[in-house]
Amino acid sequence: MTTFPPMPLLPVTSPSTISACRNLPLRPSDIFICSYPKSGTTWTQHIVLTLLLADRKYKIAASTDNNSTSSITDDDDIAYNHVSDYAPFFEIDAHWQSSPSNDGTKVLAESVRKNHDRLGRRVFNTHLRWDMLPKQREARSGTQQKDDDDVGGDGNTISTADNDSNIRKERPQCGKFIYVTRNQIDVVASFYHHLSNKKEGTYTDTFETFLRDWMDGKLPFGSSLHHLIGYAGGFADNLYATTTSSHGHDDIGDDESNSVTDQPLLLLSYEKMKSNLRTEVLRIISFLHLTHIPSRVLEEEILQSFEFSSMKNNIEKFQPKWVGWLNGFQFLRKGVTGDGRRLLLNRSTNDSGGGEEGESSELMDAYNDWVEREEYLSKISNVLQGDCYVDCREIFVSVVEKY
Repeated sequence: MTTFPPMPLLPVTSPSTISACRNLPLRPSDIFICSYPKSGTTWTQHIVLTLLLADRKYKIAASTDNNSTSSITDDDDIAYNHVSDYAPFFEIDAHWQSSPSNDGTKVLAESVRKNHDRLGRRVFNTHLRWDMLPKQREARSGTQQKDDDDVGGDGNTISTADNDSNIRKERPQCGKFIYVTRNQIDVVASFYHHLSNKKEGTYTDTFETFLRDWMDGKLPFGSSLHHLIGYAGGFADNLYATTTSSHGHDDIGDDESNSVTDQPLLLLSYEKMKSNLRTEVLRIISFLHLTHIPSRVLEEEILQSFEFSSMKNNIEKFQPKWVGWLNGFQFLRKGVTGDGRRLLLNRSTNDSGGGEEGESSELMDAYNDWVEREEYLSKISNVLQGDCYVDCREIFVSVVEKY
């Protein structure tokens, strides 16, 4: 059996928090927005929260006698000042606290629980690998099963298995997980700009060194290929086994129950979101069973708020609260595709700007050798076998290709 190398953790994340994340008892209404860093996480957070709040608003309106939003109170019509208000970063220490039972475990921080209670469901964003996320459903008593097997022996890293048999057994018992992918060359370029412009823990070496550190899994959250392979395993068993019409929980309505065709995971592509945002938004609406948003409101009000220019005009809602930036760096930098390829080519000739479009380069060759050395494509093909996985497999393959 082969294993993934240990995952480096951010300074704001401790092994005890990673254990708490893995052991959080799931609820049917839970939503996890999952990605490797710089793959479109914040964009997807904004989309999901906007849709949830709109659906909540119009569901309340539909339950009133006059079916009008004019009867909605301020408490009903909630909004967010920052995207993390209702979709907090799952794996940072600040969002957890010691359990009242004083047994050494952790529970979600009171501030996180209060906002989730107001929203009516729990939403998180996370960069953890698939096998590090919770899979067990909350018992009636809300008990939590302790499992520290994922915490590495040195207290700073996480080890995981990547053999096909283990990956295929990672189906959660309930909840919704949205996995966002992006072309890996664009990911590494965006990640470099992000880490090299942070005030705290600034990455000060060259892009070439950054690229090699990233490929070696030395940066926070480890190898992006291992991240992708792990989630591919989740999609290989992407069907809830239940045939009942209700989960028996009070926190979810019949319209959100898992039917025999319901799936725990939704796969999104940054590139597809850029090329046809409306179609991808409709997929999210269907996946989350959001049935109360009027088409007119979606088309005339909501969709335009998902555009990059609109988000950049409201940057205070999206920049991480706990990160300071150098040289006026903008967290929402470009929001384009293909930027990474240009960076690999331009930085390949002694950082002099050499390298023409379509030209091979030392860094691009190193990247291609890395993908081949990791046997990424064969692993994806092995995990996602069969015609039923064609669309899913196509996305997992496309993220490592050159434009």
